[in-house]
Amino acid sequence: MVKLNESRRLGVSRESLCITAALLLALCANGQADQSDPKLDELFVQLRAATNPIVAKQVGREIWAIWQQAPNDTAVQIMRNSRSALDNRDFNSAIRFLDQLVTFAPEFAEAWNQRAIVLYFAEDYSGSLRDIEQTLALEPRHFGAMAGRGQVYLQLNELEFALQAFESALDLNPWVGDIRGHVHAIRARMSARQKPI
Repeated sequence: MVKLNESRRLGVSRESLCITAALLLALCANGQADQSDPKLDELFVQLRAATNPIVAKQVGREIWAIWQQAPNDTAVQIMRNSRSALDNRDFNSAIRFLDQLVTFAPEFAEAWNQRAIVLYFAEDYSGSLRDIEQTLALEPRHFGAMAGRGQVYLQLNELEFALQAFESALDLNPWVGDIRGHVHAIRARMSARQKPI
């Protein structure tokens, strides 16, 4: 398992991921859209065609906003409760709320993704990977879940799997976060491993 100071060297910070997760949860709004929204198809076309980071970031935000739209008021409230617990770094409560959410709305991909994030913070890496798989079963284009899978594999020091996950995320969203930095760092470490002593 990669130690926390090693993960920071690779650009992975629990605190920054926690803030990111909280911000993503904050986007949650009541609506009747989610990973099945037909607007997503066009947004992914725009994302791949984007030639500058400003446009790509805006399109990425629109995709996240759709993914975050919970199916009804009850799901919205559970998401808010989870966000509040996460803001307080109360991972156990956040997980309990998200357990409720995946039971209440099992077809809502973002419920699984958010629980995967919190399980990662709680260092339940197998649970996080399980929920990432469920997220991707519901929304195969979820580049956030793919990037999250890369983060989990980094913690497990499974560099080849981490690289595959990050590259999959980049295939869908060439502009996603600091993933290119992770890819370069992983390749450098893998190359160093292969050099004879």
